[in-house]
Amino acid sequence: MSLHRRLFSAWILATVIFTASISVSLAETKESYLTLESNGSQSFASLMQQAEDLAKESIAREFQENPALTEVTIIITADRSRQRVPVLRSRVSRRDWHKDARIEQWTRYFADAQLLLGFRDRNTSPANSGFSQVINVPAPSRSASRQNDPGFRDD
Repeated sequence: MSLHRRLFSAWILATVIFTASISVSLAETKESYLTLESNGSQSFASLMQQAEDLAKESIAREFQENPALTEVTIIITADRSRQRVPVLRSRVSRRDWHKDARIEQWTRYFADAQLLLGFRDRNTSPANSGFSQVINVPAPSRSASRQNDPGFRDD
């Protein structure tokens, strides 16, 4: 009788492991990369709003078109003056998206994008951007910055 119990237990364990592996393999995720073109007159705040709108539309479309999809990751890059920089990444599961489709809580914003894309104070101000705070610090002169560099040699 003990042998029968052991065989039955082994069979149950194998069935549970097989079932668990099937359910894990059924989970499907998708990662998409999208690029926004920025014109010279657009502000950083409007670019970020456009990126959020694009991410929200893309996530909704992916979940609608593919019922087996369990998680979506959208990475949005902006292209301005031939400089391509990631501005945000949204990752959300289907369950969480159906609970709350507000894009901000599922999104990571890349703070250095504003600087890397060349947006300056003329296009954005801390009061209207909402994405980052701009602090004006005078840049050191070129010769002073070289002399303070530990790798600087004046041979």
